[in-house]
Amino acid sequence: MPTPRRVTQVLRPLLMGCMLCLATLLFAGRALALDAPAAAGAPLTIVYPRYSENGEDSRSRYPLGLLRLALDKVGARYVLRPSDKVMGHSRAIAALRAGAEVNLIWAGTTAELERELRPIRIPLTRGLLGHRLFIIRKEDQARFSAVRTLEDLRQLTAAQGVGWPDVEIMRAAGLQVEAFRYDLLYALVQHGRIDYLPRSAFEIYGELETRQAIFPDLTVEKTLVLVYPFDMYFFTRQDDLELARLVEQGLSLALQDGSFLDYFNKAPYIRDLMTTMDLEGRRHITIPNPLQSMETAALPDRYWLAGLPP
Repeated sequence: MPTPRRVTQVLRPLLMGCMLCLATLLFAGRALALDAPAAAGAPLTIVYPRYSENGEDSRSRYPLGLLRLALDKVGARYVLRPSDKVMGHSRAIAALRAGAEVNLIWAGTTAELERELRPIRIPLTRGLLGHRLFIIRKEDQARFSAVRTLEDLRQLTAAQGVGWPDVEIMRAAGLQVEAFRYDLLYALVQHGRIDYLPRSAFEIYGELETRQAIFPDLTVEKTLVLVYPFDMYFFTRQDDLELARLVEQGLSLALQDGSFLDYFNKAPYIRDLMTTMDLEGRRHITIPNPLQSMETAALPDRYWLAGLPP
């Protein structure tokens, strides 16, 4: 007959094994409970760059509306909010790269940026971002009316934002460009420090309208358009596969059912441009984009506005 000591030696491993199994089951149950909200569709929090103190300025309205359209297409539950701090273009990219402060941005795309972050390769403005009209002083219109060639334009100095890809694109074409903080650009033109401020055709009128009372001497130049292959994408972190998948799927569905084009055509900046300004009637000065990736250059024609070069 086994002694009590022998029984204890036999049962102890069995009891410890049972306790380990029970602990494993309890931990698994707790993990399932913690994951239950995600399974039930907890809202996805998307934090984007705050470009002004009130959170949504003229640069944010169009891409945010398009982002909402894409997420609604896939039935995503989400919360959109700006970053806690105001950040410029370069800081927003650095923050996303570091996985801090924001988890989604929109930015003019380059091959380098597409390697560092995860691009959703659907051009948000269908190529209009690379069609640049100029903010100038009203009194300088005659100077710009006399510009006929790229060489003529090289005699004038442009202003662009710090960290904008446009700086490198324009300089590569031999244009004189100086980079400053975005909030200084209009004042620099107003006071004659810079000759012109190229802004994308889709946003220039809205931007100027919100600043006209402060800068009454500025206007949109009437005769020229600077053209280069360029647009902006939504970007996420490299490892944020789920957010990237949702946005890309939603934009693709919007392209297929026509709601992307409908949104594009009804956006105030686009509508104003198409109804009040004849792009084809302007003198086109075309320059290459040495920063463009092979993947962007190879996108199908349906992504681009008819008549605009990708």
